[in-house]
Amino acid sequence: MKKAVEVILILLYFLEGANDQSGITLALLLLLLAAPFIGTYHKIRLPDYFLLAAMVYAFYLALGLYHQHPAAHIDIKFQFFQFIFFLALVNQRVKIDFLGLLLKINLIVFIIYLILLLDLFPNPWHEHTFGRQGRVLGPNIICIALILFYYLYKGRPFDRRLVWALSYATVYLLLTSNFTNIAIVLSLVVLIVVNFKNLFRPVYIFTLIAFIVLGILYLRSPWVPDMVATKLEYAMKPWEYGSIQTRIQDLQQALGNENFGWFEKIFGEGFGTGSKIYRENKISPSLSRTLAFQEIDNGFYYLYHRGGWSLLSIFIISHIYLMFKIKGVKAKLGFVAIVFITNILSIHYFNYYFYLLIPFFIIYRESISESLNRI
Repeated sequence: MKKAVEVILILLYFLEGANDQSGITLALLLLLLAAPFIGTYHKIRLPDYFLLAAMVYAFYLALGLYHQHPAAHIDIKFQFFQFIFFLALVNQRVKIDFLGLLLKINLIVFIIYLILLLDLFPNPWHEHTFGRQGRVLGPNIICIALILFYYLYKGRPFDRRLVWALSYATVYLLLTSNFTNIAIVLSLVVLIVVNFKNLFRPVYIFTLIAFIVLGILYLRSPWVPDMVATKLEYAMKPWEYGSIQTRIQDLQQALGNENFGWFEKIFGEGFGTGSKIYRENKISPSLSRTLAFQEIDNGFYYLYHRGGWSLLSIFIISHIYLMFKIKGVKAKLGFVAIVFITNILSIHYFNYYFYLLIPFFIIYRESISESLNRI
C-alpha cells in the first residue's frame, strides 16, 4: 500500500499544470483518498479547520456560481483538487517519507527537463517545448522549494542529499529561467547556510565574501548562458525587468477594469471569475491583443478578485497563525519567503496543490507521525 500511495503522489505531482488531464487527476486524487480504506474500515478524519475552510469556500463558490462566470470550472476545479488532496494527506494510514518522496520527484523533474531539452518526446505540459529566448517549458518545479522548506522546518543542516538535489534543481531552474522559483530557492538556501550566531565571526565573514566574489566572477564570465546573463542585468533593479513590469501593468489594468462597488470590494466576485488584459506590443503593434486569464500573475489579486478584502484578510490571518506555529526564526522566514514571493509573482500557490504540503507539515505532520508509531 505504501508504494502504491507514493506512486500516486508522484503521478499527481506531474499532472499539475499538464494539458487536459483533469479527469485523470481527479481519478488519482479519489484513489489516493480511498487508499487507506481499501480492505479495512477507518472513520474518515475531518479536522475542524478543514470543515471551517470548506464552509468559507462554499460561500465564495456560491457567490461565483450566482454571477454565472463563463468557463468557471477552469478555476473551480483547482480548489476541489486541493480539498481532496489535503483530506487524503490527513487520512493516510501509511507512514510516508515525504522528504524521500520529494527528492525522487526532484530527480525525475531533472531527467524530464533533459529529455525535453533534447526534444525526445511530445510535451504534455505545454504546446511548445521551447519558449521565449529558448527557455524550456515542462512540469512544475516547486519540489526543490518544498525540500528546502522541509530542511528549514526540521532544522536540518546541509547534507549530501541536499547538495545533489540542488545540483539537479540548478539545471532545470536555469533551463526554465523562472524568476519566481529562482528567487525562492536562493532565499531558502541562504537561510539554511547562514548561521546567525556566527554571522559576525571573522572566518565566517571572509568565507562569505569569498563565495560572493567567486559568484560574481562566474556570473561575469563567458560561461554564463545568455538567457541568464540577460536577466542578471536586472538583479539590482528587479522592478525594471520586463516580466515584472508586465505583471505590474497587468495588475494596474485589472484593478482599473474591475469597477467594484462596496459589496465586491468586501466579498469579491466569487470563485470562477477571471481577468481580461489588453497587452500592447509596441515593437509589433499587430501582435497587440486582449488576453483572457484564469487570473493575472498575482496571487494576492487572485484572492481579492474572488473574495475581496474579506477573503484576502482570512488568507493573511491564517498564514500568520501558521507562521507562529513554526519553531525557529529561519523556518518562519522561509515560510514567509515562499508565500510572499510566490503570490507576488504568480498564482501557483492556488493551482499547484502540492503547496499544501507546507501547511500539512506545520499542522499535522508531527501528530500523524506519533499516531503511526502507535499503530
